[in-house]
Amino acid sequence: MQTRSAIAFSVLMGMACNAQAAIVYLSDDRYIDHTMNGAGPITPSPAYSDFNVNWWAWEAGAFQNTTLTSGTMSGNGSTYAGYDAQSYGAEATSVFSVTFSVDQLTDFSLTGFLDTNWYFGSQLYMNLSENGTSMYGYTDSDALNLGINPFSFDGQFAQGNIYQLYLYSFSSESDYYYETWDFDLTTSPAVPVPAAAWLFVSGLAGLIGVAKRRAG
Repeated sequence: MQTRSAIAFSVLMGMACNAQAAIVYLSDDRYIDHTMNGAGPITPSPAYSDFNVNWWAWEAGAFQNTTLTSGTMSGNGSTYAGYDAQSYGAEATSVFSVTFSVDQLTDFSLTGFLDTNWYFGSQLYMNLSENGTSMYGYTDSDALNLGINPFSFDGQFAQGNIYQLYLYSFSSESDYYYETWDFDLTTSPAVPVPAAAWLFVSGLAGLIGVAKRRAG
């Protein structure tokens, strides 16, 4: 009786420990880039850490502030460039690119916006892909108006599949208008441990205690 109870208790406790879905990060390719005067990209150091960088210079600049946690991703990024930036070799890029999987079937919600201010000399978009195929995408060409255009997408991540979340802003002649992306990705277990299982764990623990007293 004690052995069976202990095994069942261990199994249920294992279920409890795995109740919280977790993002498994595979690749962190975030960066900002300001190409004027031969400058190159800046990436998070170390990888997967908070990334908060604002790099600007005459005619162009780039910004990104993003965070990765065990169950969320969030942040924003932007670029700008003067109207004559291209003639000075100045342009700017801000990219959020993270590849990941999940440790169990996971519900997710992705919300955010693209703040589109200039259709010429700039690019702005986001994309969420599964195993290399787009699940959801949104670009400045989809935006109905200049200014803030929100997006929202809910779904499930499957264990064993590979996902990539990508947000991109580029400016070369945006007349100093900021092209900005912003997003928030949250996750939760698709199949949480039922409340009845927790009650069963408590009851089983009590039975184990009774068995021990009888054996003593």
